[in-house]
Amino acid sequence: MPTLTVTADDCGLTEGINQTVFDLHRRGYISAASVMTNFPAHRHALALFGGCPALDVGIHLSLTDGHPVTAQDDHHPHLLNEDFSFRSNLSLYLRSHFFGAGAVRWIRQELEAQMRRFTDAGFQPQHISTHHHFHAIPLLRRIVHELAEDYAVDWVRSHDFRASVSPHSFFLRRQRKPSRASFVMSDYVSAIQACMSLPVDDYCARIARLSGAVEIIVHPSPARDPDFPADMRYGPAQRYSETQYLIRAVDRLRQLGITT
Repeated sequence: MPTLTVTADDCGLTEGINQTVFDLHRRGYISAASVMTNFPAHRHALALFGGCPALDVGIHLSLTDGHPVTAQDDHHPHLLNEDFSFRSNLSLYLRSHFFGAGAVRWIRQELEAQMRRFTDAGFQPQHISTHHHFHAIPLLRRIVHELAEDYAVDWVRSHDFRASVSPHSFFLRRQRKPSRASFVMSDYVSAIQACMSLPVDDYCARIARLSGAVEIIVHPSPARDPDFPADMRYGPAQRYSETQYLIRAVDRLRQLGITT
């Protein structure tokens, strides 16, 4: 029987998302929250979650949405658009094959600046996850793991796509643990966003068959969110549907004797 962590990603994106995550945690559906510090609502998220001692609060590092927190005179053309916003996740994955020393150095500085925003607010990040799973890229994963060691986080999200539970995970395997790392990783990870084509009962049956630590990822949102960034494609309506799916799934997993 698996042990579950249910993580809400993209906290700090809007106050509406933060409040939804807070409410879901109070109702027992969310056990971890991952906060993006390169959006203004991260302050609201940290203040809100600071009153939740049972909530595992960590950082959701971003290189693919929003703007960097480092100074604009450090603009790096391989990573940023002309308006100083991050390029898309597809661009990051493609361009990562050609990053030089300057790009790698800038990424390390930017991600550390995002970490410092978290700690400067008086919080210790309990975990690290990455927006659009960019630490699947080996070069960037090394940076993330270095930051995890430097900031003494408890766990880092699994990076191996083969450890991902989805409708198409025909060759599922456990995440291999990094040698000599001080942090841990779950054995498996499952994003609700990728599994909503499955009936809830089928999805829960797949989770129940696993043995080990499983992280379930969700992107909660209210049904309508006037503060949601207009340039992000995965919007409140889709996120609200994902939230409802999660609620049904957690309820079913509880019936099977599996809790977070």
